[in-house]
This record gives sequence, structure tokens and C-alpha cells, in this order.
Amino acid sequence: MSRHTVRDYHDRRTLMRVTGYRVAVTAAGLTLLGTIGVLPSAVASSARPVVVVAKLDHQLCYTATAKGFQIPTGVVLKNQFNPKGFAVRIGPAVLHCNPVEKIIPGAKFPITNPAAHLACFKIAAPQQSLPQVNVTNQFGTADLSVGQPRLLCLPSWKRIVGPPVTKLAQPPGLGHFTCYPVKVTQGAYHVPSGIMLKDEFTPKPVNVTVSTTPVLLCVPTLKFINGANRSPYINKLHLLCFPVSKTPIKPQVFDKNQFGTAAVRIGHTTLLCLPSTKTIISTG
Repeated sequence: MSRHTVRDYHDRRTLMRVTGYRVAVTAAGLTLLGTIGVLPSAVASSARPVVVVAKLDHQLCYTATAKGFQIPTGVVLKNQFNPKGFAVRIGPAVLHCNPVEKIIPGAKFPITNPAAHLACFKIAAPQQSLPQVNVTNQFGTADLSVGQPRLLCLPSWKRIVGPPVTKLAQPPGLGHFTCYPVKVTQGAYHVPSGIMLKDEFTPKPVNVTVSTTPVLLCVPTLKFINGANRSPYINKLHLLCFPVSKTPIKPQVFDKNQFGTAAVRIGHTTLLCLPSTKTIISTG
């Protein structure tokens, strides 16, 4: 991999703690060099820098089915909504998400971590008491009610021709998310006109229509398998997902993550997910 510098963290110790990588201070900033023990099998050679980007990209999600993932049992998720954790039963993969460049008149929001995709799986969990939240992003701010957890999204490598060739179980710089259905209770989001999107499936930017009504809030999450923390990185930002019109697809891709490698059949474009901040305004 080529050398990349992390500019979004100014605290070297914090970066080492949240990513598990050794960090060198260079004239350009902080550079990740290799593991410090948290991810013992993550790097093929500690002499090579590893790409880790602190920003969270927009994600464009497609309906999907997959064959080949090995779904584990004994999975417990922990996040801000349920810091004590809750057991989940994981079902099939239903979404594949690409980092996407969003373009609006006068502004462009480029991809910063092109290797970091998401594969999202259905989950079943015990009934939970969930809060009201306020969520803010580039479309505005609104209060949302939160439903029961619906999806677990894993950071994933993607390759169009054949399985990803890497010893890393997942791409650095992207964490796990638990996604919850949401409804607007106060306020509104204002979607600008003229939105264009460009990801790895599109040769050039595509005009899209984005709904003003969000349907999913994806919360940064720690994943434990049989008591072991399998979340080497956790994002600070959330993803708020809005229905979006269709864009070009690739019929099949290959995803690799902590559940293994699978051939993924792509259906159609379904959601545009925006990096967002969240505040809990009342408990459930």
C-alpha cells in the first residue's frame, strides 16, 4: 500500500489507542506504521504503512444477497444506546455500501477512504428501550424516534473481479455500525437540488433524487464474539440514511470482512447515508 498521512488526529496516543497501530510523527503529520498488538494479524509487513483515515465518507448502499459468509454465534453488540450490550442473532447480508462522492452546486465532498465499504446483515435482538435523538448533518437537523435494531454493518473490502487479495480482515479507518429505523418527530431535513453521486460503479457522476425523510440511523458499535472484542476501530460519527433513486450497478462483487469472503449479488441502489452527529434528547 502507498504511504498515507493521518491529518484528522492531533493526539498520537489517542490514535494508537483507537486503531491499534504504531504511529510515527513526520513533517506531514501522523503516519501509521504497523500494529502494536491489538491487531496481530492485520498487517502483512510492519515495515509498510497502513492506510487509516479518520474521516467518515458518505456511503451509497445497494440491496444485495451474498453466498460465502460464515456467520458466527455468540455475538454481542455495545453502543451508546445500549452500553451494557445485547446479544444478536445474525441473518443474511442484505446491503452492500460503497463510499461515494457527493456533488452539489458549488461544493464537492470527495471520498477519503476508498477501500472502506460496508456489508450489512439482518439482525434479531431482544426488545430494547430506545431514546429520542437529535441528528445533524449536511441536510440539516431534526429530532428522531428510534425503532428496534435492524442491521449490523461490517467494514468490508470489495473487489469487482475476484475476491479481495489482502491479509487484512477488514479495511482500516472504518468501524462497525448497528442500524435502527427512525422517524422524524420534530424539525426537517432539507435536501439541496442538483445532487450528483459518483462511486466505483459509476464512470461519471449521476444525478439522483434523495428523499427528505431518513429511514435508518447507523450507530458506531463494538462487536464481541464469545466475549472477545472484534472491533479494532470505532468511528465517532454516525450515518443517517435517506432513500435515493437508482444509479448504475455492477451485478456482482466480492466482499471480505470478519465473516469471511463472499460473492455478493447487487440488486439496486437504495440508500444514501450521510456522516452525522447525534445527541440523545430523552431516554426510552
